[in-house]
Amino acid sequence: MNFREEQRYGRNRNTKVDHAYIQGGEYRKKFDKLTDDRSVNRLLYQKAKEMLLHRSGTLLEDMYWFDLGSGEIVASVLDSREEQKIIYTDCVKRLVGKNEKLITIHTHPFSMPPSIADFNSVYVNHYLFGIIVCHDGRLYKYRAGEKLSEDLQRLYMAFFLKKGYNEEEAQLKALGKIQNNYNMSFEEVS
Repeated sequence: MNFREEQRYGRNRNTKVDHAYIQGGEYRKKFDKLTDDRSVNRLLYQKAKEMLLHRSGTLLEDMYWFDLGSGEIVASVLDSREEQKIIYTDCVKRLVGKNEKLITIHTHPFSMPPSIADFNSVYVNHYLFGIIVCHDGRLYKYRAGEKLSEDLQRLYMAFFLKKGYNEEEAQLKALGKIQNNYNMSFEEVS
């Protein structure tokens, strides 16, 4: 079975993208102030649309790395076969390791906010910031200035889940608590 057939076979209704929305003006405007460079913002929007259309209805993710200094794409992973995960190839590691002005953009099929692994990737790889493109049209921008504990997030999430919050609400609340005490930040871009 080829990759396209595998994707069709593994379709997930909960991760389908609203094509009309992501190609509309309201969605495009979310990208206008992501950086100070209009051409980078346009490229981020173009690549976000491509990733969402490519991964609509799947649990697979796509990712790009951009050099904010030159405005160029440094690397991409567009053929991942791991659900809800990006694997850094040796080539990506080499390209990413040489650059100090990188930002990343990747998809989140279930439209969840950044994970602690996302924050830690920004920190460990010295990215300026990361952007998450959610399948439901939401967009998150996030940064990290220190390594964060996944155990701490799990504890906070368990606390908020026990209080009756759903998984997304619990994750947002947990990230809010962590943001108050650690060198990290995130925001939903509207």
